[in-house]
Amino acid sequence: MANASPAQHILIIGAGEFGLSTALSLLSRSAYKGSRITIVDSSSQLPNPSGSSVDANRIVRADYADVLYSRLASESQRFWRDTSPDGWGGEGRYHQPGFVLTADAGAGEYLMQAMKSVLSVASEGGLDSHKVQELRGQDEIKKATGYEHVTGEYGYANFNSGWADAEACVAYALRRIHKEGGDRVTIRSGAKVEKLSFSGSTCTGAELSDGQTINADLVILAAGAWSPTLIDLQGRCVATGQVVAFIDITKEEQAAMGDRPVIMNMSRGMFIIPPRDNKLKIARHGFGYVNPVKIPRKNIQPTGSEGDEYVEVSVPVTGVSIPPEGQRALRAALGEMVPHMADRPFVRTRLCWYCDTPTGDFLITYHPQYKSLFVATGGSGHGFKFFPVIGDKIVDAIEGNLDPVYAREWRWRCDEELQKLYGPGPFTSCEDGSRSGSRGMVLEEELARGESQT
Repeated sequence: MANASPAQHILIIGAGEFGLSTALSLLSRSAYKGSRITIVDSSSQLPNPSGSSVDANRIVRADYADVLYSRLASESQRFWRDTSPDGWGGEGRYHQPGFVLTADAGAGEYLMQAMKSVLSVASEGGLDSHKVQELRGQDEIKKATGYEHVTGEYGYANFNSGWADAEACVAYALRRIHKEGGDRVTIRSGAKVEKLSFSGSTCTGAELSDGQTINADLVILAAGAWSPTLIDLQGRCVATGQVVAFIDITKEEQAAMGDRPVIMNMSRGMFIIPPRDNKLKIARHGFGYVNPVKIPRKNIQPTGSEGDEYVEVSVPVTGVSIPPEGQRALRAALGEMVPHMADRPFVRTRLCWYCDTPTGDFLITYHPQYKSLFVATGGSGHGFKFFPVIGDKIVDAIEGNLDPVYAREWRWRCDEELQKLYGPGPFTSCEDGSRSGSRGMVLEEELARGESQT
């Protein structure tokens, strides 16, 4: 379904990691030197403070049970390690203090497979195997992390891994697009897409909430957790909210903790990233909350809509407090890892909205039903680390040249295959093996439980 010739006008919906990386790749290829590119994002501020690509930091690691992602992450890390001013890791955008993964007794299947993947990539020359250390027991975990209080009975350290300043990286990508794109690229902030436009079965652009229409020859849907509100992705993608909080720390604590590795208990999903600017981040990589909202079926099924007038879709909601359940989980994790900080007030909290797929694999492919519509979403909470390279893979897929191994993993799965993955009920959580906690939590219900307890 790849286009026979490059589209003259390309509309990218979403100014997050997938969308901006795609724009950079298009600008780097001579085939698109005559193409105009328009990037729209609903946020009036870019980088979008509500996007999953924007935060104080994001983990950059090749630690995956699926070696496919380990290899791709290793490829991406070569760019992150370029700390020249114009490199991806320059101006303090990337740090590599390591990543320590732990697991409780009897719950380390994903962790052990991840270590095998990392060592496999190391044997291929992609990583330094001497920086990968198995950790047997809490004494070795304490030594590797620098933390006196840790959770988990075993694990491993990968000192090839680190973290990136996510907001600074998005700003860096935006600067490059402005510089390299010139008048070929238009970036429109505060442009909320109400729905996609169609002529028959061909996607022709997008209608904005202010009534404007943007016409394009190719539409790339890269709206992250908002993607399922614009096209029918039921059973394939769902927006899930993950809890994040920050606490203030002292200058002395910053100095002591700043160069320690990222630490994550894979059995519980709780992790802390080395602090910056005297603030420590605590977060959970779990099954998350869903926020079901009824939206007009015709908005996501523009042709052949049948059944009820409305359809229930999990829609991200921003600017709300994290539920008490999440607050308690974060407090408990602080109490276990840095107990002297457990009672400090949260200076900021947020829900980070993932666009989850059933398997955690990305969804990067042409839409099977609508011409000129390409879907690049499903980051599943782990897409950011591929910022330097994912755009090239997306454009390869647009051109029909994507490596078949990636094309298979990122394909549009048929309904029958999806039902085999999660059964006849609705798809509400990612089951890639890296998640933990409770399944099926509904945001409104969890917030209401907190109100009923006050």
